[in-house]
Amino acid sequence: MKNTNNIIKSIVVLLGITMLLSCENSIKEVQNLTSKNEVPTQSGNDIEYIITDSTRITYRAFAPEFFEIRNPDQSYNEFQKGGKIISYKKDGTQAWQIKANFAKNYTNDNLWELRYDVEAISDDGKTINTELLYWDQAKHLIYSDQYVRITTIDNQVLEGTGFTSDEKMDKITLKKVSGEVYLDDKTQK
Repeated sequence: MKNTNNIIKSIVVLLGITMLLSCENSIKEVQNLTSKNEVPTQSGNDIEYIITDSTRITYRAFAPEFFEIRNPDQSYNEFQKGGKIISYKKDGTQAWQIKANFAKNYTNDNLWELRYDVEAISDDGKTINTELLYWDQAKHLIYSDQYVRITTIDNQVLEGTGFTSDEKMDKITLKKVSGEVYLDDKTQK
């Protein structure tokens, strides 16, 4: 009985030593895990985010929750509960809007990542629905590589996997297209 207890104690001690020796992290890894780089520098609730050009409002974003993250690798604003972005024409009227259940604005790259039940609506009533949409502010483009559904003002529906468009949604290039398109026969009078 004494030998069995000694064997069990020896096995437990050997397992403990093995586990202790196998836990090997560099100081840099520990610092990365414990760093405060992902702590928000600013946060807010029920915010309105205004982007202007020479005192003219060009975009407005609304969100129930906002976090600003600043770190050496990447700075971004995160809207974990989603929100809505509205673009305005030079005359002050609404050009288009995009709403989503999650949004991230990479401030250094002028890039928005919008996820989960994304809906973009143009000023002429065209609607784009997808689960992932990127808006490149610098290039004035919106795009996705995910499933997309486009509904025109006359209720025609086109579907595809991936698209690219100008942010006004005037020139849409849809990839892997399916859907029905109805054309008027203008040859008959």
